[in-house]
Amino acid sequence: MKGRLQQRKFPLLTLQLTSSCGVGDFSRCIIMVHTIIFLFLFGMLHSFHRLFFIITVALPLQLIQSCESREVVSVTRAGELEKLIRDGDLSTHARLSELNRQPHLYAIGNATNNEGFITVIDGKCYASSVDTMRTMTIDSSCNTEATLLLYSTVSKWKSFDIPAEVTTLKQLEQFISNITTKYNVSRTSVFCFRLVGTAANINWHVLKWRPNIREITYKKMHTLGITGNLSDEQVDVVGFFSKDAKEIFVHQETVLNMHFVNHDHSLAARIEDIRLDGRMKLLLPEAAPE
Repeated sequence: MKGRLQQRKFPLLTLQLTSSCGVGDFSRCIIMVHTIIFLFLFGMLHSFHRLFFIITVALPLQLIQSCESREVVSVTRAGELEKLIRDGDLSTHARLSELNRQPHLYAIGNATNNEGFITVIDGKCYASSVDTMRTMTIDSSCNTEATLLLYSTVSKWKSFDIPAEVTTLKQLEQFISNITTKYNVSRTSVFCFRLVGTAANINWHVLKWRPNIREITYKKMHTLGITGNLSDEQVDVVGFFSKDAKEIFVHQETVLNMHFVNHDHSLAARIEDIRLDGRMKLLLPEAAPE
C-alpha cells in the first residue's frame, strides 16, 4: 500500500496500520452489533416497506459509516537492515530536514554511516552521536541524515496504564500485544507507540561505527559505541512494534525497537533493556494524521 511519503526520491516502504472493515475483531463486532439492532427493529416493525428500507438502505449505510470512521495511521520505513548488513549500505535514505515538514513526526533510526541514533518526538529532533573522546553529544537541528529510519505522524494518542506486575521487557512486549488486540490494532502490522513516565531502569546504547570495519553484523551494530544505565528517571520513549523483526530493524527474538529521551533532554539513546514498576503509561495512536 503506497503512502504520501513514497513520492520522495528515497526508496520508502509504507506499511499500514488500519482497522478498516473486514479487518480485525473490532470490525466484526461492529457489524454484529448493527445486525442485532436491525434484527430487533425487524421484530418491532410489521410494515414490509419499512423492513425493505432497513435491509436495503439503512443497514448498508450504517456499515459504511462504521467503516469510514476508522482511522489509518501509517508507518514508513526508509532503508533496509538486510541490505546494510549484506551489502554494507551505509548511505543516506532519508533526511530529517525534509520529513520534519510534516506535523507531529515521530521517528527512530540510525544516522548515515551508523554515526549515532536518531529520535524524533513530535517534530523535535535528538540525534545522538559519540565523539573521539567517547563523549555523547545531541544535535537538535533536524539536519541529520539517516541510513535507517522508521517514522509516523500521529496527532493524537490514547493512554493506557501499564500494570505494576509488568516489569520486564518480555512482559512489556506481551502487554502491548494484548492491549493492541483489545484496541483493534492488528498485531500483524507495524505500528508506532510511546511510553511516558518514570522508568525503574534502562540499559541504553549510542552507536559509534568504526570506518575501518568492513564486515557489518547485527552484533557489532549493538555493541560498538557507548552504553550506560539510567535509573528512576522520567523518560519519553518512541517505539515501533512488529511481529516481523526485519520491518523494524531488530533481531528476530524481539518485536520492539525503542529509543528514548530523558527528562532534561541531556540523553537520547536506543533502549537495549528496560525495567518497569508501574510508573509508566503506554500510548497508542488514536487518530490519523491531519
